[in-house]
Amino acid sequence: MDNLDSTLRIFDSNTRGCVPLMYKLLRNPILLTIFFYNISLFSNNSFAENNSLNNDSEVIRISGIKIEGAKAISAKKIKESIATEFPSLKPWIKKPEFDEEVLKDDMLRIKSLYANNGYYDATAEYKLKLNEKENNVDITIIIKEGEHVIVTVLEFDYKEQVDDKTKKLILKSVPLKINKAFSAKDYEATKDVISEHLSDDGYPKAEIKGEALVNRKGKWAKVSYKINPGPLYRFGSIRIEGNEKAKKSLIEREILYKNGEIYSEQKIDDTQSKIFQLGVFRSVLIDTNFNEENKTADTLIRLSERDFGTVKIGGGFGTEDKLRGQIVWTQRNLFGSGRTLQTSAKASFITQRFQTELIQPYIVGRNSALSTSLNIARDDVPSFEGTTLLSATTVRKSFKRKYSTFGSFNIQYAKIDSSTTRTPQEQSSDNVFLTFFNFGFDRITTDNALNPTRGTSLSVGLESSFRALASDVNYLKGIIDLRGYKTISDIVFAKRLSLGVIQPFGSTGTFDVPIFKRFFAGGSTSMRGFPFQKLGPLARNDDPLGGNSFLIGSFEARYPIYKGLGGAVFFDYGNVYARQWNFKLGEMKYAPGAGLRYDTIIGPVRFDVGYALNPEPGIKRVQFWISIGQAF
Repeated sequence: MDNLDSTLRIFDSNTRGCVPLMYKLLRNPILLTIFFYNISLFSNNSFAENNSLNNDSEVIRISGIKIEGAKAISAKKIKESIATEFPSLKPWIKKPEFDEEVLKDDMLRIKSLYANNGYYDATAEYKLKLNEKENNVDITIIIKEGEHVIVTVLEFDYKEQVDDKTKKLILKSVPLKINKAFSAKDYEATKDVISEHLSDDGYPKAEIKGEALVNRKGKWAKVSYKINPGPLYRFGSIRIEGNEKAKKSLIEREILYKNGEIYSEQKIDDTQSKIFQLGVFRSVLIDTNFNEENKTADTLIRLSERDFGTVKIGGGFGTEDKLRGQIVWTQRNLFGSGRTLQTSAKASFITQRFQTELIQPYIVGRNSALSTSLNIARDDVPSFEGTTLLSATTVRKSFKRKYSTFGSFNIQYAKIDSSTTRTPQEQSSDNVFLTFFNFGFDRITTDNALNPTRGTSLSVGLESSFRALASDVNYLKGIIDLRGYKTISDIVFAKRLSLGVIQPFGSTGTFDVPIFKRFFAGGSTSMRGFPFQKLGPLARNDDPLGGNSFLIGSFEARYPIYKGLGGAVFFDYGNVYARQWNFKLGEMKYAPGAGLRYDTIIGPVRFDVGYALNPEPGIKRVQFWISIGQAF
């Protein structure tokens, strides 16, 4: 056993009671550092004192700060933990004043940050470099991380019976793991995870005590938790207040728990979310009152209604469609039962659309809806000009949070004024009538719809049209789209792979599929090194013909630059092929590029430059794109 100077014992009482000792230390960086290192605040950094600045006659400003040696913790987190201000990249903003006493304290804050992440022997020093006028200083922060502490023992002692399923789920979910790094924040977070799982299993009053023996010299930690679940609670009475116009039945059908069921905090949170998602209420609050005598949890759902009718007006700009605008009128809770009627008009330089849609929720149980829509559109894109009328009846169903599926029946009429064609038969197909079915499945685990940083997305779609149902053509159209996101050291790595096939059958030939149903690529959201719709087969005048097969992929790295400004580098690849199942890898096109992003409340504003490595003759190699939202 190592001596006591290298061993720290952390013992805390009930997490719902007094504040744990370790938490107190973490809240005070100076106290934590003194505790670990037994050094004086004023003798913290002899290296820094030898490089100190003692110029009281003139203000010295910080021209730059560089962080060296940080691997386990990102420079962004270190920057957020210190008080010394980093200079702005904007030249018109005055550089911050230098205060060496604050910088000395920052070295303690950095040590505290590392200790909180299991690096108890980490050191932080700084080096200063003045300019010739001695009015600006460059700061270099030098960090030596050392080794982190490893969890060698992790024990959970349950005072009362807890089912094995919950125990396994807790063991799987806690951040502390055997043979993995120990940190005080994960030690505290583990107690929170235990408490959350027990609350979801009917034990909202659980008491959790933890003990950690941390040996800094031996780099090991032994952790144990004593868990008293307490009494089992069940849901009691349910009351609803604040629904003046909305029917009570509209709210009741979204409640995920019933009187007498085992209490679950997660069900309360999900119920609150589902009622809010109805779009009828401005706020939804659920108060819980625990009856200690009956061991029940009585809930009060307090609602504040919003205006059922709203009008939204918006606009934007993109390289493909130039200026665009829209107006959307929404009437919620139409005739009761949560129905929504929405009418929208959208216009840009390449398309104009008018759509009205009626949505009836709860058509096949919870998380389902039946929608009927009518869409009139006028398109003027590189491949064709024309007007389409589309009517669709769709049933959607979501389940287990991340899964959803839909099916629809569609009737479409299109009048094509002009288009690029291969054959005289195509030219004669000015008017097209289609009836077709659409089916789709989605699995989405991303953390953000507009700007995802982690998670995956899988979308599968199948469209089918049959002459037997009065359609002009026979075809099957399938699309698979895969996307993945992962964040490492503040850099988001994103990847995408999409492929699709149109299979004509019967009397329908390969080139008989209507042009507005074919695949096109090229533009700000697909191959950024190629003009809009101009990747793949082209006519003699370089107008796009579209294809019956496509394969598009992308790799992208997104990284922060300063505050809301970020950058990206990407590599797009793929092609569109005239015939079905014609994925010729030798004909793949490639386009690397780079861009800038600026975060806004409606998503990132994006500027990209793509460079086509092997374009077709007549296609410019460099393309510029401005848009809103990530490319994928």
